[in-house]
Amino acid sequence: MTTTPQAETPRCKADIMAFVQGAAPALVADVLADMPPSFFVIGAPRCGTTALSTALAGNPHISFSKPKETHFFTEDRSELPIEDVQRLYLERFHPKLARDSQAIGDGSVSYLYEPDAIRRALAFDSRAKFIASVRNPVDMLRSYHARLLFSLDEDVKDFSQAWALQDERRAGRSIPKRCRLPQLLQYGEVASLGHHVERLFETAGRERCHVVVFDDFIKNPRSVYEQLLEFIGVDDDGRTEFKSKRGNAGYKSHMLQQFVMNPPRWAFHLIQLSNAKTFSRLKGLRKRIKKFNKAPEKEQELSDSMRATLRRYYTADVEKLSGLLGRDLMYWVKDRQAAA
Repeated sequence: MTTTPQAETPRCKADIMAFVQGAAPALVADVLADMPPSFFVIGAPRCGTTALSTALAGNPHISFSKPKETHFFTEDRSELPIEDVQRLYLERFHPKLARDSQAIGDGSVSYLYEPDAIRRALAFDSRAKFIASVRNPVDMLRSYHARLLFSLDEDVKDFSQAWALQDERRAGRSIPKRCRLPQLLQYGEVASLGHHVERLFETAGRERCHVVVFDDFIKNPRSVYEQLLEFIGVDDDGRTEFKSKRGNAGYKSHMLQQFVMNPPRWAFHLIQLSNAKTFSRLKGLRKRIKKFNKAPEKEQELSDSMRATLRRYYTADVEKLSGLLGRDLMYWVKDRQAAA
């Protein structure tokens, strides 16, 4: 799977917030002389990466990217000297950078699906480490589909129908008008986490990778947090409270949702032409509209037949993931009654 964006279409918050967020050039020049090591929370989507990133971003010893998902390394900048790439990245995305920062973090979930992005991150920093989060694919896809409906990348509300459209959409047909990236609709591939983790290990090296099982974070977030800090070499700040996972949401007005989730081209150009003060006002306006337009959304239940289909589809992949992590995750794809 590749997540390279379509030309001319801003696909994420980082594309819209293309500037004015990061560290001061003078500070970056000082930091580059002894840059702290980097780490990347790379996915998978709807597996707790936002909660993990929020916890790590709150550690005073970490400079975490703003926005969380920069997708910076999906673009090839090999024609630039590596110091220029480092300077560009820090000046754009790290407003909390300090001279005593112990690590630089980024939360781009697209990187799990793009080995080239992992290679570019390693070229950016040969010490880079990668954090992946995995989850029961059946639960993940239910949440993922709901999120795509919210972001207008998907327009088929019944997941069973959306699942059945994958071949059609792979051929370029039945793509929602507002979808920023058709590959997002390939549900089978998105949730094949065993395959993607295996490729991550091959690309980055097992020793550079730490995999969080979503179930563990829900049961004991403090323990998972401690393991992450040890992995990236950052001092513990004693955090004991962690935000719960982000639930699914709906919206009131389709027209307003289009504007805040995927702005028209003229709005994107206006943002590009604005100064920092104007940009801050526009960002605040977007945030207020988004909050006003949000509405509760009841989570869709999957039919027994759809659950059985997904369990069969992902059995081999979960078996692969179990082997990679050295723990039995097969309960994810066992029939609940049979398991009981």
